[in-house]
Amino acid sequence: MTTAPSTGYDVLTIGRIGIDIYPLQDGVGLEEVETFGKYLGGSATNVAIAAAKHGLHSAVITATGDDPFGRFAHSELRRLGVDNRYVTTIDHLNTPVTFCEIFPPDDFPLYFYRDPIAPDLVLDSSALCSAMPQINNPAGVDVSA
Repeated sequence: MTTAPSTGYDVLTIGRIGIDIYPLQDGVGLEEVETFGKYLGGSATNVAIAAAKHGLHSAVITATGDDPFGRFAHSELRRLGVDNRYVTTIDHLNTPVTFCEIFPPDDFPLYFYRDPIAPDLVLDSSALCSAMPQINNPAGVDVSA
């Protein structure tokens, strides 16, 4: 877990985290691919990572499974400078995995594995409420629960 900045977050996202498994060969179907790369994914997670890469204090509210992919997601968030204190682990669910085929220039079929559901779908309002005090709010928007 990383430490929250004393001034709060510039960007706080909520949503999916997952693992993208992309082939290292293009122009062939998954059945013919020999090697793959493993990457952190999920829209909310990607936004938090992009913010961190641009020097902003960011965190993501989401959940992983209690599995090797979930452990990878936690460590990768830390490595990329995203606060992972609001990433919970759901022990009875698997971290979502997405496979992609690459057929340039514009065909990239995706195959989602979220069995039975993605862990972030079981988050409740307490996950958001716990992060509220850390939100940078220069516009003065009411963020009370």
